[in-house]
Amino acid sequence: MEKYEGKCSKCGRIYRSHRKNDLIVCDCWRYCPICEATMQPYTPDLAPETYGKDGKRDMQILMVCNNHSPPFYSTQEPMEVVLT
Repeated sequence: MEKYEGKCSKCGRIYRSHRKNDLIVCDCWRYCPICEATMQPYTPDLAPETYGKDGKRDMQILMVCNNHSPPFYSTQEPMEVVLT
């Protein structure tokens, strides 16, 4: 009998548990929102200065899906869900 539940604010997935205030990390950030394929970790191949004044934006990209042209880059971070 699961008493407590929480909902991911990003994808809407509902998690349930027997323990109150459990902290769950939703894995929705790992999947491409376009094709739902598992995305790969992204590492910039050049120094941030190479990209110009806004080069730091590329350092915020965490994941990439290469199933698209151009590739889909994601800055989404893991979402924490608290069960109440």
